[in-house]
Formats: sequence, C-alpha cells, structure tokens
Amino acid sequence: MRKYLSIFNFQTVAVIAISFISSYICVRNQLSIYVDYLILDFIIIFPLTFSLGMAFRRRERAMQYLSLFKASLQSVYYSFQISKLDNEKKKEFRIIAENLSGSLFKYLTERSKDSAAVQEASHSIFTFAQANKDALKNTFAVKLFFFLFRMNESIEFLLATHRHRTPWGPRAIVLFAIYLFVISYPATVLHDVTGAGFWYVALMTLSKGFILISFFNVQNLLENPFDQSGADDIRLDDFSFLSGVTMSRASITVAGISNEIPGSETVEEE
Repeated sequence: MRKYLSIFNFQTVAVIAISFISSYICVRNQLSIYVDYLILDFIIIFPLTFSLGMAFRRRERAMQYLSLFKASLQSVYYSFQISKLDNEKKKEFRIIAENLSGSLFKYLTERSKDSAAVQEASHSIFTFAQANKDALKNTFAVKLFFFLFRMNESIEFLLATHRHRTPWGPRAIVLFAIYLFVISYPATVLHDVTGAGFWYVALMTLSKGFILISFFNVQNLLENPFDQSGADDIRLDDFSFLSGVTMSRASITVAGISNEIPGSETVEEE
C-alpha cells in the first residue's frame, strides 16, 4: 500500500493548498477572467506525455538489459561448471559472480554515483579467466568472451541509465504550468458560471489539478525504476544471479554436466 501512496507527496499537498486558497480569494472578491487554456494545455499535456513516454521506454530497456545481464552471467557460470577447472576454482567463480550481481543491484538501488565497485567486480571475471587460461581451450575462451561482451554491454547500459535521467526542462515547464493552472482556473470558473459557490469552484480546480500533479508524480517516480520506492519499479530480485534456479546434484547428473560424480562422462570444451 505504501508504494501506491507514493504518488502523493509535497507537490500534491501544495497543489491542494493553492487550489483552496486561490478559490477562496476569487470567490470572496468575485474575480473572474476569460482564459484560453488551449496554449496551457499544450504546455502541460505535450511535455507530460513526452516525459512519461520516455520514462516508460527507459524502464522497458532497463528490464531488457537486466535480462541480458542475468542470462550472460549465468551462461559464463555454466561454462565454467562444465570445464576442467577443479571444484575449488568453480566455487571461487560462483562467489565472484554473486559479488558482481550484488554490487550492481546495490549500486542501482542507492543514490551513489560511484560505480567503482561494480566495475571492479566486472573486471574480476576477466581476471579469473586470465588466471586460469591454461585450463581453458582457445575455442572455449572465444565463446566465453562473447558472453562477457554481452554482460559488460548490459552493465554499462544499466549504469548509464542510473546516472542519466530524462531532460529536466520539460518536467520543469510542466510543474510551473500546473501551478499556474490551479492559480488561474478559479477565476475562469467564475467567468463561465456566474455566482458559483466556493465549494463548487474549489472542487473543480482541485480535481483537475490533482489529476495533473498525480501524472507528474508518476513520471517523477519512473525517473529511477531501480530504487524500489514506487509501485512500477523493477523487481531487481528477479534478475539476480541464479534467481529461481536450484541445481541439485541429481539434476546436474541428468543434464550430463557434472564431472564430479564417479562414472559420469566429463564434458570438455571444444
């Protein structure tokens, strides 16, 4: 429930307060004015629609690259599991992979701009492969580095998405126009409906202003789809390393990828 209420913030309170204050002043002093809101509609609706669309596209692209990151990292992990490396080395690589996944998601959920931990964790996979290159055949290394390329591509995209947001200019224009709207709209209502009471004017202003500021807040929440503060944020746990995968000893034997069980056939790199 708290996530669904996240669209209500101090901007919402400010719009509600201004709606009541401007309505009271206009009704008390019988202020009325004719305003053509066509231009104001373009100032609000077009930038708001543009910003919302861009934020949704960022979210969809982020999920695409999170999926690519998980798939690539797990492919690298599986590749090492069927290699001739000893068990200790395989366990060591699993720790490295878990550290990379944890470092990336920790960076995405925090406000820190320092991605050094993620970069170091990513580089540690190359360091591990280089340290054990004698146990890896050349064709295996080529396939391995293809997966590493896709993994690093996804990491760099996610880091860039976290650092850079949608342009602030359209959002600033929309917010200014919403405040201008709730200030001037009561006088327009009094011009169109002569003798309108305070509650009628206030509710007309408040309802429209509330809808506009709610859409603005939704777009603002989508600016960072990783912080887990909004209802539409990406569930990062679904993309963590080996999330939802249980590799039992029996399943590994059936898959034919174990070289640890006596009598099982060792699968070598090409």
